[in-house]
Amino acid sequence: MSKTSTDQAPIEFGIFGYIHEARQTYGLRAQDYLRYRRFCAHRLRNVRSGVKLTQGTSTAFRKKEVTADMVKKPEHLEILLLQAERAWAFAMDLRELYSRTEEPRQRYHLIRRLRAACKAGEQLAAAAAASSGTCDGRTSLEAQAYKLQMQSQLFFELGEWTSALDCAVLSRVISEQLALLGSSRHYALAHAMIEALDPIVRLAAYRARMAGAQQSQPAELAAQWYSTKMLGDVTRAEQAIPGYSDITAALDALVASANSSASGDAQVLAYANSLKWRGGVVSYASQELAVLIKDAQGALQTATEGDDALDVAATAFKRVKKAAHRCHSEAIAASAKIHSTASEALESAYLAVQLYSTCALHLIAIAKGVGQAKDIAAKLGIAIEAADKPPLIGRSHAWILDSAAGGKRGSSAVSKRGGQRGGVTDNLAESTQVVVLYDMVRKNLSSLKTSAAAMLERMMPATSRAVHGHQIIEEVAAAEAYYGCVRGYYSAALHASAAHGKLLDALALLDSTLSEDIPHALALATAASSHAVSQSDSLPVDDLWCRAVMVTNSDIDSAEHAIKRAIPIVSRLCAITASADSPAAQRKSGPSDWVSDPTGRPVMVANELAASASKSLAGSLPQYVPKLVDLTATEFVPVPIKPLFYDLAASSIDFDMELIGRRSGKSSTAAAGGSSSKLGSIIGSLWGSR
Repeated sequence: MSKTSTDQAPIEFGIFGYIHEARQTYGLRAQDYLRYRRFCAHRLRNVRSGVKLTQGTSTAFRKKEVTADMVKKPEHLEILLLQAERAWAFAMDLRELYSRTEEPRQRYHLIRRLRAACKAGEQLAAAAAASSGTCDGRTSLEAQAYKLQMQSQLFFELGEWTSALDCAVLSRVISEQLALLGSSRHYALAHAMIEALDPIVRLAAYRARMAGAQQSQPAELAAQWYSTKMLGDVTRAEQAIPGYSDITAALDALVASANSSASGDAQVLAYANSLKWRGGVVSYASQELAVLIKDAQGALQTATEGDDALDVAATAFKRVKKAAHRCHSEAIAASAKIHSTASEALESAYLAVQLYSTCALHLIAIAKGVGQAKDIAAKLGIAIEAADKPPLIGRSHAWILDSAAGGKRGSSAVSKRGGQRGGVTDNLAESTQVVVLYDMVRKNLSSLKTSAAAMLERMMPATSRAVHGHQIIEEVAAAEAYYGCVRGYYSAALHASAAHGKLLDALALLDSTLSEDIPHALALATAASSHAVSQSDSLPVDDLWCRAVMVTNSDIDSAEHAIKRAIPIVSRLCAITASADSPAAQRKSGPSDWVSDPTGRPVMVANELAASASKSLAGSLPQYVPKLVDLTATEFVPVPIKPLFYDLAASSIDFDMELIGRRSGKSSTAAAGGSSSKLGSIIGSLWGSR
C-alpha cells in the first residue's frame, strides 16, 4: 500500500500484493482461516480508528459505510478490502466445517458470508472505478478482478456453473494483462490470483459441459470461453456481467497507456512481452525489455559487415543483456516470496532473453572475425572458397606464400579497417592474422557453448524446448569443429610460407586436419542438420546465426577439397628440398638440429603406405615421408641383469636351501642361516632365506 502526496493525485493501492502478504502472513499458509479472520477484524478496527470511521462506541453501534464519494485515501479502500476478506475467510472456515459435518445450516451461513464478501467487493470496485478518476488504472482493474473472483466463488457454491465460469474467466483475463504490464512482482502476484481460479475454471467448464473440459488445461479453457462467449457475443457478456464494456475499455486504455509511455513507436507492440527466436515464442513481463529488444533488432537489421554498424548493434544487445539480467534477479526475488508455476516460468523466460542477447553478441564477434579473415585470405589468394582455382602466388609451386605476399607487416586488411580490432595487432603478417582471427572465432564459439550450456541447465524444460536449446549446443559444436579445420588449413599455409619454411610441420598439420578434424566436423554437422530448426519468420539474429554458425556438409567438403589439393604440393616441396639438401642430410643430426635449422632435415623417402593404399586414399596420402630413424645403423648394447632387484617378490619364495647348500659345498645349517654369522644372516635374508 502506498499513499499519494496530494488529494488530487490518483490513489495507488496494490490490492493483489496486500491480499497475498496478509494471507501468507496471518494464517492461510497453514490454512488457518480463523486466525486470518481475527487479523482482518483487528486490522479493520485499527484502520477505521485512523480515518475517524469507527462504528459507534463500546455501548452503541452506528454503522458507517465507505462510499465512492468518501474515498480520498488508500485507507478507505483498505477498509472495503478488509471487510470482503473477513467475510470470505469466515465463509472458507464454514466450508471446511460443512465438509466434515454436512449440516445444512452451515452451508446457508457459508452462502450468506460469500454474499457479504461479494457486496464488499462491489463497493471496492465502485470506489476504485476508472471513470471516477479516484484511483489509477492498475488499482481499478485489480479491484474489478478481485470482485469477479468473489462472485465466481459465490456462483460456484450455488451451482450456477455458467455464471461462475464467466466471472472466473474475465477475472483471469484481467489478471493476465496486468501481469504483462508490470514488474516481476506484479507478474507473480497476478499469477498467484490466477492459480486460485484454476479449480473453479476446470470444474465449472466440466459441469457446463464445455468441449474438451476433461483434457484441456485451465488456461486453454479460459481462452476458448473468452473468445467464443464474450468476445464473440458481447451482448451475452453484458447480460452476464454488468459493466463488462467498462471493464474491457479500462483494460484497453491501460494497455495503450503502457505502450505509449514505453515508446512512441507503434511497432513496439509487435515485440511487447514476447520474444520470437529460433521458431519459438517466449513471453516475459517487462515493457522496458521489449523496447530494448526492438532497438537491438533494428540496429542489427540495418548493420552490414562494417565494424562500426556491428559495434552499434553489439552495444544495443549489451543493454538487452543487462536489462534481462536485472529482470531475472527481480523475478528470483519475487518468486522467493510469491511462489507459483508462472513465476518460475518467468525466471526461465528472462534466462532465454539473456541467452538470446549472449548469442547475438558472440555472433557479431564471429561475423567480424570471419569477415576479416576471408578478406585477407582472398587478398592472398589462399581462400578455401577459391580452392578449385589455381592458387599460384609468386612461386612455381601452388598454395605456398612467398615473402612478398605473406610476410609484409603493417599493411594488413585489419589495419585498413581501423587499427586494432578484437585483439589482432597491426604488426602481424597478413597470413598470421588469418590464423589469429580464426583462433578468436573458435574461442568465441567455445565461450558461447559454455555460456549457453550453463543457462540452459537453469532453464525450465518447456522454455528450453521453445528455443530449441539442445540444437544450439549441437550447432555451435559443429561450427567450432569446422572452424578448427579452417584454422588448420591456414596454419599449414603459414608454416609452409617462405617466411617460415616449415614444410614438415605444414604437412603434419594438413594430414591431421584431413584424417581427424574433417571427419569429426562432418559427423557433428550431419547430426546438427538432422535437428535443424525450421524458421518461418526471417529475423536478424536468426539470419546472422545461419551465416556465421550453421555449417553444412558442402562447407566441410570445400575445406576437405582444399586440404587434399595442398597435401601433394607440400609433399613435392619436401622431396625437392630433401634432394637439394642431400649432401648435408647425410650427416647425422638430432631432431632439435633440423627443426631449428631446415638444412639439417632428414632425407625424404617413398611412402610405403601410399603405394599399397587404394585408389581413393592414394591421392590424399603424401608420396614422400621423412626418414627419421635409421634402424640399420642402430647398435644394441646388452644390459646386465641384477638379480638382487630382478624380482621383488623373491623373499616370499620358499627355496630348497639344502639342495642349494649341497651344490655350493656348504652345510645345510649354514645354508639355512641357523648358525651363520651376522653378515651371513644379512646376505641370506637378501637371497630369501628364512
